[in-house]
Amino acid sequence: MRPMIQTPFQDKPRIRSLLTALLLLAILLPVWWWASLRYEDYLLSQERDRIFRDITVRGQALGTALQHRVTLLRGLKSFVDERIAIQEAIQPADFTTLAAALQLGAPGIRSLSVTPEGMPPMVYPATETAPGGDPARDRRQQFRNDLQRAGRLRKPVISSPRLLPPKTMGLTILQVSFRGDLVWGVISMVLELPPVLTEAGLEPVPDDLEVVLRDRSDRVLLGNKTTLEGSPVLKKIELPDGTWKLAAIPRQGWKAAIVRSLLQFQTVTAALVLLLTALISLMAGQGARLRLSVRQRTAELQRALDNHRDQEEHLNRTIENLRRTMRATLEAQAHAVETKDPHSSGHQRRVADLARTIATEMGLPQTMIEGIRMAAVIHDIGKIAIPAEVLGKPDRLSEEEFNLIRNHPQAGYDILKEVDFPWPVGRMVWQHHERLDGSGYPLGISGDEILMEARVLAVADVVEAMASDRAYRPMPGLEKGLEEIQARRGILYDPAVVDACIRIFREKDFRLE
Repeated sequence: MRPMIQTPFQDKPRIRSLLTALLLLAILLPVWWWASLRYEDYLLSQERDRIFRDITVRGQALGTALQHRVTLLRGLKSFVDERIAIQEAIQPADFTTLAAALQLGAPGIRSLSVTPEGMPPMVYPATETAPGGDPARDRRQQFRNDLQRAGRLRKPVISSPRLLPPKTMGLTILQVSFRGDLVWGVISMVLELPPVLTEAGLEPVPDDLEVVLRDRSDRVLLGNKTTLEGSPVLKKIELPDGTWKLAAIPRQGWKAAIVRSLLQFQTVTAALVLLLTALISLMAGQGARLRLSVRQRTAELQRALDNHRDQEEHLNRTIENLRRTMRATLEAQAHAVETKDPHSSGHQRRVADLARTIATEMGLPQTMIEGIRMAAVIHDIGKIAIPAEVLGKPDRLSEEEFNLIRNHPQAGYDILKEVDFPWPVGRMVWQHHERLDGSGYPLGISGDEILMEARVLAVADVVEAMASDRAYRPMPGLEKGLEEIQARRGILYDPAVVDACIRIFREKDFRLE
C-alpha cells in the first residue's frame, strides 16, 4: 500500500542524501561555531585561573618575604624603644651586634640605621655610605613624604624605589620612634630588591609569563607597564602601609596561549560534524530501500505468523480431540470394570460427583477440582485386570484374592502413568487407598507424602462405598460412612476433607445419586 503523502525525491536516494547533507551543514555549522566560541571562553577562563593560582603563590611569597624583613626592623625598634624607656643611651657596640644579627636574618638587607633627632646616625655596616643610609638627611621629596607618612601612621612604611650602587634597585623601610608624643628618631632598613624577588619566585620572571609589580603608589618595581594593557590577572599583596599589586599575562598573549587547544577542539568537532552529516545523509539515502525491505519482510512474517497460528490452532484441536478420545477410551475401560462387577455399577461416577463437591467446598483451585473429577471417574480402572469371579464373589475373599484386589491402584497407575494429562491423574489413582497414618496401600506412604487430590478421593471413595451394596456384604449406609470418616478424622483421613464432606451432607443436603 503506497503512502498517501509523497515526499520530494522519495525515489532518488542520491539527491535526498545531498539535500540532507546540505540541510545538516546549515544547522550544524552555526552550532559548531557557537560551541567553538564557548570553548574559547572556557579555555581563556582556565588559563586565567592557572595564572591567578601561579601569581597568588608568588604574591603570597613576596608578601611573606617583605613582612619578614618588616618584623626584623621592628626587632630593632623594640631595642631602641627599650633604651628610650629606661633613658639609657644606645651603645654603638650593642647596636652593631644586634644589627649584624638582624642582617643575617634575611638576604638582601643592605644596611640598618638608627638616627636620633638632631644626632649623628648609627649605621650598620659602618662602611655603608649609600643614599638612604642616613634617612634623616635624605633630601628627596618623595622620601621625605614617606618619612612623614611613617610618623603619622606610627607603623613601618616602605619608601619609593631607588637605585643603589652598583645599579641595583632598592627600597627603604622606615619607622619613626617616639618618646611620648615627641619624635625620638628614625629607624630604617635599606633593602636590595632582587634577593627579595628571587625569594618570592619572581626573579627570574617565569618563562611563560609577563609580570609587572607595582607598589602602593602604582610605581613599577618589576616588569613593563605595557603589560597592564593586556587584560592582566591581578593579585593584591597586603603590606603594613598599603597594598601592592602583582599582575601577569601570558608572554605570547591570551589568544596564542590557548590556540593549540582551541584548534584541537575545532578539528575534532568539525570532523564529528562532517561524520555525523555523512552518516545521516547515507541513512536518508537508504531510507526508501530500508522501508520497502521492512514492509516486504513484515508482510512475509505476517504470513508466516498467520500460517503458524493456523497450524497451532489445528494442532490444539487435534490434541483436544486426542484427549477427548483418550478420556472416552479410559471411561469406556472404567465402564468395562463396572460391567464385570454389577454391584459397583455407578460407583466411579458417584465418587467423582462427591469428590468434586468436596473439593469445591474446600475452596481448592478450579484446575485441581477438574483433575480430581477426572481421576475419580477412572480411579478403579486397575480392577480391569482382576477376574470377574473375584470382583463379584459373594463370599469372603481368600488372601490371594484379597491381594489381587489390593493391587488395583498399582495396576491403575501402570495403565495411566504414560498418559499425558494436565493433572497428576496417575498418581491420584495410585494413592487413593493410602492413609494419613501410613496404613494404606500399595505404597504405605503417610501425611504430606499423599497428594491433596488423593486425600479427597480417598474420603469420597470410602463414603460412597459404605453407602452402597457390595457382593460380599450388605450396605452399611451413608450415616455409617460419615461416622467412619468422623471417627478416623486426622488418623486415616485428612481433617479438612472430612469436615468439608460432613458439611455438604449435613448442611447443604448433598445426595448420592
